[in-house]
Amino acid sequence: LARAIFDHISIWFEGKIFVENVREVSKGSLSGLKKLQKQVLRNVLNDQGIIVTSVYDGKHMMKKMMGSRKVLVVLDDVDDIGQLEALVGEATWFKPG
Repeated sequence: LARAIFDHISIWFEGKIFVENVREVSKGSLSGLKKLQKQVLRNVLNDQGIIVTSVYDGKHMMKKMMGSRKVLVVLDDVDDIGQLEALVGEATWFKPG
């Protein structure tokens, strides 16, 4: 259902990503959240050259690089507040809308 809604409304956003299995990926390895941050940044900004060196760095990059974009980020299977904080932070990280 979430994917169907994402597919339907994603045309109204400058950047978009549907991230599946957040719980599994983030807890599967020490670099799981960093991998997800890189995935979000690369897809939303359409730049495959983005490198994330740490979770802190990823949060800073998201805040800095996506603040001027209207984006749609859907996170599937989140089970920890730390995952949300690392992947979407605050509403001020993104352009309103």
